[in-house]
Amino acid sequence: MRTIFLCFNICLIMLIIASCGEKRDKKSGKVLDTPTTGEITIMVDEGYEPVIASCIDVFDSIYKRTRINAIYTSEGEAFSGLFNDTVQVIIVSRQPTPDEMKYFEGRGFKPKITPIAYDAIAFILHPDNRDSVLTQAQIGDIISGKITSWKQVNPKSTLGDLQVVFDHPLSGTVRYVTDSIIGGQPLSPKASALKTNAEVIDYVSKNKNALGIISANWISDTDDSGVQKFLKSIRIADVAPRAGEEGYGPYQAYLAKGWYPYKRTLYVINAQARAGLGLGLASYLAADGQRIFLKDGLLPANAVTRLIQVTR
Repeated sequence: MRTIFLCFNICLIMLIIASCGEKRDKKSGKVLDTPTTGEITIMVDEGYEPVIASCIDVFDSIYKRTRINAIYTSEGEAFSGLFNDTVQVIIVSRQPTPDEMKYFEGRGFKPKITPIAYDAIAFILHPDNRDSVLTQAQIGDIISGKITSWKQVNPKSTLGDLQVVFDHPLSGTVRYVTDSIIGGQPLSPKASALKTNAEVIDYVSKNKNALGIISANWISDTDDSGVQKFLKSIRIADVAPRAGEEGYGPYQAYLAKGWYPYKRTLYVINAQARAGLGLGLASYLAADGQRIFLKDGLLPANAVTRLIQVTR
């Protein structure tokens, strides 16, 4: 009996030690995640899938006791998931509105918002389209439907009616274009939406009259074999302030210089009301993860980008 009692005490002590530092949910009894342990599900704007997937792979390889499950979806669906408690962490290209912040304040806290990188909206064309420089005015008129034919862009064009293609009707790209480029005007009746950025790239590669509007992250990492394949099937349009002026593409250096106009910020919105894995991921993305953004062709939010002057 004394031996059994001793073994029981040893096992009890080992269980106490093993559970030391673990926090459990008061209702469910489940072990809660910490900044470097546990499992959570997050939602990410699909426009940032290439770089965020890489970041999560590295994060999970460093912190062996973590598992982050990412759902790549539209920006609108990500916010819906945040407000209906499907997820507590999202990665998107806008901050919550004042009304959305009131929702959290009503629950007694504010979500932590961490800027992690700068991305851009990219305009892509079929390889046979020679009109590879568009002015900001032309882009606004195309998106709003004032320009509906390639001949209105260039009278010498052999192309026909414009086809404007987005990734998803609820995407951050559609929201940015509507709010920041055409000032809340209705989109062109020639505009349509598919489901993903990859589908837009594929569509444009097969349709000469198409103008695709995507997240630049899908074409920014030129070392990636998938991106190299994409770039062989499409052409990236440069954007000029006005007719006759030089245009610039959605590239890292031009974002840093402010020469490419359609720049947007990528945020982690963490609605965990405690120090959980969402905080750990956001901290990693804002620090060591900056190297991954730099390599992937985005502009890091918290790191200096080396610029090299190239004479054209």
